[in-house]
Amino acid sequence: MKRFLKNILIFGLLFFLIDKLFIYFIVVSPQKEVDKRLELLVNGKINKEIVILGSSRGARNIIASEIEKKTGHTAYNLAYPGSDIEFHEFVTRTLLKFNKAPKVILLSVDYPMAFLPNSILNFRLDRLYPLVKYSYINNELIDRGERNIITSNLFALSRMNKTNFDIRQKQFTALDTLYDDGSMPISFQKENEDWTPDATTEKYSSKKELAIKVRCFKKIMALCREKNIKLIIVQPPLFDPMDNGFRLRLEQLTHNTVPFFDYNKQNPIYSDKNYFYDRTHLKRNGAIIFTDEIVQYLKTNNTLN
Repeated sequence: MKRFLKNILIFGLLFFLIDKLFIYFIVVSPQKEVDKRLELLVNGKINKEIVILGSSRGARNIIASEIEKKTGHTAYNLAYPGSDIEFHEFVTRTLLKFNKAPKVILLSVDYPMAFLPNSILNFRLDRLYPLVKYSYINNELIDRGERNIITSNLFALSRMNKTNFDIRQKQFTALDTLYDDGSMPISFQKENEDWTPDATTEKYSSKKELAIKVRCFKKIMALCREKNIKLIIVQPPLFDPMDNGFRLRLEQLTHNTVPFFDYNKQNPIYSDKNYFYDRTHLKRNGAIIFTDEIVQYLKTNNTLN
């Protein structure tokens, strides 16, 4: 029996020592990431007056440096391609926990899938995995059921994901090149895109919405109210027409207490494929025009005073 207990003790000690070797991967992982925005957030480095949130439409269609140049107020883009409203709430919460609250948040809301179940927009867990050395990030993964509260705080290996073992230096892609202002405008057009006009528009139905997504949208509004932040809802242009039912649903959820930025639908560029990367995203030339309209809205409505 004593020999058995001795072997168990030796095994436990060896496992504990070997486990500590994996701390190397946890420490190195953030250094190899090319998109460091979330780590900057956790370290309190994003203290801007205007912040952009959203998915790829916010990342590609709104250029923070153009806003900063034309308003004289600091701006930064925290929109992540492929992210959903749950992730936007997490980014908002993280921003306000570790950084000075901005004056304005521009929330780009995706038509029509912002509150619907879909496989295109998700909570970007891949942005959290490389940063598990931070307890705040590990706790978020625990809250989302991705980690065990006990083992992840005791063992390095329990915190890790297979991505942590890939310690090669990450590189930008042609599509997802991050600019210094956090924006990701695209200068080229998608090959073989079908530009045939869509003759039908599906009617939006709130009955298909997921309650968790609606709650996260309301949580963003509540956080902004709490910190006296001017929240502005932005619905970026698409090449295809949109059903007004989605806009009415947003007005219902906000109780008409949150302003909407409405782009100039009479502007011919929003029906010109030469200003689009694909049917759902503008190219840089279109993004500059769209961003300039946002700038004019901010100035006209004295939003930054």
